Amino acid sequence: MELFIEILIAAVILFYIYRFVLIIAKMKEKVVFPTSSEGIADIRKFPQKIVNAPTYFGQKWGLITYAIILAYVITMFCLVKYLEINWATYLLVLLPLFNFSNLLNMFVIVQDGILCGGHFVSWKKIKTFEFVLIDANHRYYGHSEIVNNQYEIKIKTGILTLSSIITSEEMRKKLRSILYEHNVIELGPTEDLLTDKA
Repeated sequence: MELFIEILIAAVILFYIYRFVLIIAKMKEKVVFPTSSEGIADIRKFPQKIVNAPTYFGQKWGLITYAIILAYVITMFCLVKYLEINWATYLLVLLPLFNFSNLLNMFVIVQDGILCGGHFVSWKKIKTFEFVLIDANHRYYGHSEIVNNQYEIKIKTGILTLSSIITSEEMRKKLRSILYEHNVIELGPTEDLLTDKA
């Protein structure tokens, strides 16, 4: 049982190392969307803060924090293993890994997929997307005047849901057309369809 837990924990750590390397590699790729600083200003991962540029300098603190947490988890895994501490301690070792997606403040479309926070999702894994109005019943309403009555995009894969806030109609249209180009299905009726029926 203990060997199984150790193998499982090692696999989780390797997965997060792979994801870190993948994100760094994808940040080097050509950005398809947003392509301007004005476009970046219209996208938010968190209501109070626009996304940072998808560069090493723009994501510097998130990448450093990610690397430090990975080093900490690897060190603690080795200490628990070689000091023969109770295997239940492994669960405490993994706790810092569960909030990695919020360390990087970015939303970028590259040639082969989307970088959102600490996740990269390839086009073939993306199933659907929808724009959700940030109205009085939305969790982001009231956090910032800029996001009120704007839209949160939710991009769904089989397991994961990526989300960001889009604060301009122009960016929303561009994002929708890029997702349509990659045959991603939009959930819910679009305004275009509703106005055509009227």
